[in-house]
Amino acid sequence: MNRLEKFIDHLFTRRRWAVHVVFWLLILFLYVVFFGRKNSNYVLTFFFVGLLMPVTIGATYFLNYFLVPRYLMNERYGYFLLYFVYTLIGAIFLEMVVTTLTFIVMAEIQIRNMSPASIDIFFLLASLLMVVFLGVAIKLLLHWRQSREDYQKLMREKVDTELRFLKAQLNPHFLFNTLNNLYYLSLEKSDKAPKAILQLSDMLDYVMRTSSLVWVPLEDELKQVENYIGLELMRYEDRVQVDTVVKGELNGFTIGPMILITLIENAFKHGVMKVAGKSWIKLTVDCTSEKILISISNSWRKKTSGNGIGLNNLLGQLNLLYGEKFDLVVESNKPEEFSVNLVLSDTK
Repeated sequence: MNRLEKFIDHLFTRRRWAVHVVFWLLILFLYVVFFGRKNSNYVLTFFFVGLLMPVTIGATYFLNYFLVPRYLMNERYGYFLLYFVYTLIGAIFLEMVVTTLTFIVMAEIQIRNMSPASIDIFFLLASLLMVVFLGVAIKLLLHWRQSREDYQKLMREKVDTELRFLKAQLNPHFLFNTLNNLYYLSLEKSDKAPKAILQLSDMLDYVMRTSSLVWVPLEDELKQVENYIGLELMRYEDRVQVDTVVKGELNGFTIGPMILITLIENAFKHGVMKVAGKSWIKLTVDCTSEKILISISNSWRKKTSGNGIGLNNLLGQLNLLYGEKFDLVVESNKPEEFSVNLVLSDTK
């Protein structure tokens, strides 16, 4: 919200009545100047226009605070149109009564010296009723602006809620697999267990720090990917070969938390756990001036079905974070290779 919008909000919330008073005084001033400009008879013009102002003000507020919210905003257009016409007819009738009585009183008081426009009933009524439409237009404009802000706030809350839900699904899934690795090392009484505990501690700290964040530095995410790979290699040892290639300058780039970890986790799950013999995984991250290009491929068996909960949650997170500014392509047509290519835009 810029300064102008904040100023308008301040006026129409904390100085609402002052704005209304200034608006009607300005309308009164403009009509007095307009109708009395030719003969400079501003006193009589002020008296005449001032008598008609209450009718215009009443009609405007009746439309803005009763007909518009009760019928127009509730899409009851037929009733709104009907009562709107009734309101205009009533306002015109009252103004004609006021005008007639005023002319009778002013018949002997320089009425011939007044501006012709000020004693033209139809012109005068049309001019004053224009204020009614102006008031309704302002009301509708403010309502549209408030509705837009409410909608944007609702969408932000919806996105935040859905992201927390996805992370609540994703993080326990990831931690469960990691704890399995640590359990395996403890059973084997491996000397690698202390290092694994440190890596797991680092990853747990990362998960807790990023649980409330929408974006994290790409460097931090890659560091946790290295920790994850290290934990998995302690378990599988020489059963899998992992190659990681990072291109471009990482500084300044951000990414949604757990995105890379989800991809590498999925590669281990379907490329190592379900493949007998030697397996392989290759991760490439290429940072250009405007995009992050991520490619991960792994060995697999063609008959393996499904991509697991990880990729499903990843797609949901990408939709929420990037909207249409990402491209995810999953290639599974090769009998012994599964690959995921992800392009993220505007992440710097």
